[in-house]
Amino acid sequence: MRIALVVSHPIQHLVPQYSSWAEIDGIEFKVFFASKQGLIPYVDQQFNRTVSWDLNMNFAHEFLNDADTKSVNKHTDSTDLNSKLSLFDPHLLIVYGYSQKLQRRAIAWGHESKTPICMISDSELHAKRNFALSFLKKIFLPSIYSRIDFFLTVGDSNETYHRLYGGKNHQFVRCSFPIERKSYDAAILGREITRKLVREKLNIPNEHKVVIQVGKLTRGKRPIDLIHFSNLMQTERDDITVILAGTGVDEEELKSQSGKIGPGGVVFAGFVNPSELPGYYLASDVYAHCSERDAHSLAISEAIYCGKPIVISSRCGSYGPTDDVRNGHNGWVYPCGDIAEFKRCLLNLFDNRIGAEHMGQNSTQIGRHNQQLAHSDALKQLINLVRHRSAL
Repeated sequence: MRIALVVSHPIQHLVPQYSSWAEIDGIEFKVFFASKQGLIPYVDQQFNRTVSWDLNMNFAHEFLNDADTKSVNKHTDSTDLNSKLSLFDPHLLIVYGYSQKLQRRAIAWGHESKTPICMISDSELHAKRNFALSFLKKIFLPSIYSRIDFFLTVGDSNETYHRLYGGKNHQFVRCSFPIERKSYDAAILGREITRKLVREKLNIPNEHKVVIQVGKLTRGKRPIDLIHFSNLMQTERDDITVILAGTGVDEEELKSQSGKIGPGGVVFAGFVNPSELPGYYLASDVYAHCSERDAHSLAISEAIYCGKPIVISSRCGSYGPTDDVRNGHNGWVYPCGDIAEFKRCLLNLFDNRIGAEHMGQNSTQIGRHNQQLAHSDALKQLINLVRHRSAL
């Protein structure tokens, strides 16, 4: 079976998944990229820095026309995609969403060529939605969704979104977003040493309770909520440290709002290379995600793989009965922006060691299961569905 995947550019956390998929027996897998952004350095305005990834792309792939100079946005397109797909002649076409011209071109090609189409997206309904945009989606998206045969879904809220526009349960194959398992497994194997080294690097005492958030320091991610939590706790106890791992346009403002910078307050760790992130998760006791708009955070998937209990905002898309975060099972969901409830959830985990350990063990189980889906089992299930459909 020949499988073509169309995506805008090499995305750092998805590339390991492509390598895993390419190793599955009985398929010929090829990725078509519109742009080399990521391989070629580019300026990320929200990170407030130049970004470039060292990616091991050991799978069949092809860059489409003008990939060296093409930027990635909703207008991203490659006019030679149709001819390249026709030449490859896939039995299954996988596309990422519908917002880019590139993906809509791929969907149109698949529909015309009668090639089964599978969509991946992380869209959800928890974040506040623009009324006008929602209205337009209800008009236009059902026609796009009518051309989609299958969905590789990333969670409960993602499936709810697909149902709103015409997706059916029998079309869904759960496939969590991937992480780079090898570096995480190596860090977890030596977790106590890794934890000690990172804490020493950040001068955080071993007895401190540590909560971390990973991501851009921007208003929408709401790192200010962790600053407020830290400022409150400094009046009550001196053994709680917040780590903010990331950079962004709001960094200086956040520092100015912090009652204490450093252990016992807020540690601004700066941009952390993805290869070093496992150590930061392991050095922490709880992972928090305060964002008011985050479809399905990679950081949460990474944190649960490291066995961390999670505290997550109600505006994030990563929670649900069978999702990354399951309220009361491996973490807590609190109303976005409610600092008092956020504080209660964190202290519940900090001061209830047995409960926190149990939630951490549940996170480990969820993380292992989800990554098995992401790197192998979900695509195998999808292939079986396509073969069954072809045999009818």
